[in-house]
Amino acid sequence: MRHLKIFLFIIVVSIFASCSHKESEKRSMYYWRTSLNLSKGERAFLQQHHVGRLYVRYFDVVCDDAGHSQPNATLSFDDSLPAGLEIVPTVYILNDCMRHDDPLLAERILKRVRQMNETNDVGPLKELQVDCDWTMQTRQRFFGFLKQLHALCQKNNVRLSATIRLHQLSQPAPPVDRGVLMVYNTGDVTRLDCEKPILNLDDVKPYVHHLDDYHLPLSAAYPLFTWRVLFRGGRYVGIMHGDDDLPVLRGDSIVTRQPSLQDILEAERVIRRHGPDAHSELILYDLSKQNINRFNFSDYEKIFSVR
Repeated sequence: MRHLKIFLFIIVVSIFASCSHKESEKRSMYYWRTSLNLSKGERAFLQQHHVGRLYVRYFDVVCDDAGHSQPNATLSFDDSLPAGLEIVPTVYILNDCMRHDDPLLAERILKRVRQMNETNDVGPLKELQVDCDWTMQTRQRFFGFLKQLHALCQKNNVRLSATIRLHQLSQPAPPVDRGVLMVYNTGDVTRLDCEKPILNLDDVKPYVHHLDDYHLPLSAAYPLFTWRVLFRGGRYVGIMHGDDDLPVLRGDSIVTRQPSLQDILEAERVIRRHGPDAHSELILYDLSKQNINRFNFSDYEKIFSVR
């Protein structure tokens, strides 16, 4: 009888542990457009796959010729947001802006984001994310900016996060509360012979060992998007976001670059081996009609369920 009680106790504890782990898992997506306008299909996707958090690009920060930073491509709120969906405003900062001193940049960014939330009835700001492809040359100034912004966020009970490129894993972690590891854009899109510039496991592997001792809590983001790339005489011309984006001449070639389901699943498994905590929140980039139609329902469940 005693052994039976112990056995039942273990089962109950395992069930509660499993439930607790399940509740801690988050399914999230990025929204990277200049207009907030969700289609019925996009809303259905969020609901069907229990996506609870949306990282929304609010605006870019660019520099003018004099080195003064200013907002660009600000998001217009043309639609209401689904109830219960947590919104994380995300600000993309061009790396060139970090080549100039701007002591008021952190204050202006936080103020602008909070105003946009208030104006568009988004709700209280809980987290702000900064996206910047900083380099060793701009790291010191960028980290100084983040320290300023972090201090302001703490005063306002706002968590600060930052995106982390794979190549940045070998550098010191930025002074933020947490990071999002961008497991995409791993290759050189300008090379015709680079068939997997968005996600190639061979390009990921050299960096993942840094996850073993990276001093920042991380989530992981994986790509859904497709690139149509124009080449002329074997040389890169540009990425075509629409049919009329670039002039297509006789003899030009347009190649499609996109990660396969297997590419994504294999990358997830590699990240999981070195940084299992990164999958406590799994993020997909990004929410759009074209991207969510790439795979079927069960395929997306496989992607979200790799733990």
